[in-house]
Amino acid sequence: MELATPPETPTNREVCAAALKVALGTAAFALLHSALASRSAKQATERVLGERKRNALYRPIYNAQAFVTLGVLWIYVRPLPDRCFYHVRGPLRWLLHVGQAAGVATALAAARQVGLLEISGLRSLVAWLRGQDGVPSEPEAQGPAPGADGQLRIAGPFRWSRHPLNLSPLPMLWLMPRMTVKLAAFNTVATLYFVLGSRHEEARLEEAYGAAYRAYQHSGCPFFLPIPRSENATASLPETEDAPPS
Repeated sequence: MELATPPETPTNREVCAAALKVALGTAAFALLHSALASRSAKQATERVLGERKRNALYRPIYNAQAFVTLGVLWIYVRPLPDRCFYHVRGPLRWLLHVGQAAGVATALAAARQVGLLEISGLRSLVAWLRGQDGVPSEPEAQGPAPGADGQLRIAGPFRWSRHPLNLSPLPMLWLMPRMTVKLAAFNTVATLYFVLGSRHEEARLEEAYGAAYRAYQHSGCPFFLPIPRSENATASLPETEDAPPS
């Protein structure tokens, strides 16, 4: 009977090399994700497919490639050596899970405000499959959607962060009870991407919605982190209903 050989403990050099590979792989994923979300990529697709097909297919395919490429990244980094920074157990572990659940709830509330059918691309895809003449395009970036009067619907998480859909993943990532070197490397690059991507979205949203978005920027709502505002700043935000876009 042969005894199982215990796995060798990776050296510091091997762990650092693995962390670098994770960071570079995550950066490559982020660059691809950002490039495909750009206006130039959408315009190029429209020139090839036409406006109607682009509106119907771009968002569902974009979402699908995000899941596929994230899976490829996971397959790439999984066998790399790793080391545990800390492992939280006991009651504090459940407190971390509560924080993660708050991030999930924030993401769902923000997506509902933008429009779940719109942000997923299902509304446009169904309209195209039904043969409707007018196939709506997806929302511009992940900001608050405009109402029929042209004013932005500022409600829910969009009242305390202009980019809650980019902010909400952070507690899910950083409040993991078990933190490893590879996870920390992924989280660091992902956090930078969410912040820089929000800066890019600001320009796209301002270009799309003009004065309405500039008024939102100057309303006192923080750019990213929900920093407490003064009463005057809070009062400057328009009162809107929490109902999702129709």
